[in-house]
Amino acid sequence: MDEDIITMVNEETGEEIELRIIDNFDMEDRTFGVFLTLTEDEDEAEIVILEIIEEGEDTLLQSLDESEEDAVYDYYDSLCDAEENEEPEQ
Repeated sequence: MDEDIITMVNEETGEEIELRIIDNFDMEDRTFGVFLTLTEDEDEAEIVILEIIEEGEDTLLQSLDESEEDAVYDYYDSLCDAEENEEPEQ
């Protein structure tokens, strides 16, 4: 089993969703994971950002509130842009 793949269950529908973690970042003293949905049709794959919450030995993933989604996605985009614009080390 691939350690980078997790299965989440949608509490409302009971649907299982497989996600591959591709990145993580910190913002305002919170940690977020960037995940790619794994589907049979690669064209339907989506990038999803979830908050990572450590509670003792447990790690929980929490969806973002609608009110904060844009700010979190924009912040991650700015991190990616900054990394892309960095000069390669020689």
